Amino acid sequence: MKTSVAMCTYNGEKFIEIQIESILNQSLPIDEIVICDDGSNDKTIEIIKQFQLEYPNKINLHKNPINLGSNKNFEKAISLCNGDYIFLSDQDDIWKMNKVEKIIEYFSKNESAEAVFSNAELTNDNNKKFTNISLWDSKGFMENQLSKPIDLYHHIKFKSNVVTGSTLCIKQEIKSLILPIPDIQKFYHDEWIAIIIASRRKLEYLTDELISYRIHSEQQIGAKGNLNKNRLKNHLVMGNHILEHTTPKKYQDYARLSRIYFRNYLKFKKVSDNTKDDTPINFKEIAESNLDLFKKCNESLKKANPIFYFFRTLTDKIRGKRQL
Repeated sequence: MKTSVAMCTYNGEKFIEIQIESILNQSLPIDEIVICDDGSNDKTIEIIKQFQLEYPNKINLHKNPINLGSNKNFEKAISLCNGDYIFLSDQDDIWKMNKVEKIIEYFSKNESAEAVFSNAELTNDNNKKFTNISLWDSKGFMENQLSKPIDLYHHIKFKSNVVTGSTLCIKQEIKSLILPIPDIQKFYHDEWIAIIIASRRKLEYLTDELISYRIHSEQQIGAKGNLNKNRLKNHLVMGNHILEHTTPKKYQDYARLSRIYFRNYLKFKKVSDNTKDDTPINFKEIAESNLDLFKKCNESLKKANPIFYFFRTLTDKIRGKRQL
C-alpha cells in the first residue's frame, strides 16, 4: 500500500514550510509528495528544493511552464501521483499528526469507500485556533446537528458542497472517473470530485478535525470563522429541509430555499453547458431539478403570503435577480 500527496502551490512562501513539515511528520509516513507549482515568483520553489535535498526520493516538484489555475493544476498533480491513496493538499494548512493514519484506517474498515474527507479546525496567520466554529460549520454543513442519515449526494445537489479538497483523500482507481477536471469559474476541483463520488454512494467522511485550515486574506478560497448563531441556525434549518427531514412552515424558509435552489440551478446549468455529454453525471438534469424546486418554492411563497410574494417578485425583477 502506497500513499501520495497531490499539492498545488503558488506564491506560498509564508506557510509552505510548516505545511510540508506537517505532512512529513505523519504517524503513518507518506510515500511521495507531488508538488505542482503554478508559476510562483516568491521563495516557494527555493523552500521546496531545500526539502528535496533532505528527502530526494519523496518530494517530486513540477514547475508549470504557464499558469494553469487551481482546477487544472490539481488535475495535473493528481494525475502524477502513483499512490494507492491520494491525499489532496493546499499550501497553507497544517496537518494533524494522525491525519493519514486515521483516514487509511477508515478505508481499511470501509473497503467500498472511494473517497473520504474530514472536518477541520480554523486557524489564523499565527497558527492559532481562533474560533470554536469548525470548517464544516463555516461551510454550512451542520453534520453534528443534522438528522441522520445524511444523503451527501442530495446535499451537494440541492444545498452546497460539503467537501473541502484539503481534507480529501481518494483512491487511485477513481482517477479515470474524475479526470479531466473541467476549468469552470467558481466550480472547483473538490466539488467536482465530491459530486461524482457521492453520486456513486461511495463518498464518506470522518468527523475528526484532521487539519488546521488557515483563514487569511491571501487564500483563493476561504471559509468564514465569524458566523453568528442565527446564520448557523439557518444553515441547520435549511439543511434539514433540503434533506427532507423536515417540512418548511414559514414564508422566510421558503424564501431562503428558493434562493438556494436558483443559485444551484445557475451553477449546474453552467457546468452542463461547459462539459461534454460523456461526463459521469447528468448536470443538465441536476440543474433542471433545482429549477423545478425553485418554482415549487415560489408557488408556496405565493400561497403563504401573496402580498410579500408580489413585492419580492417585483424587487427581483427590478434588480435582475432570479430571472428566467
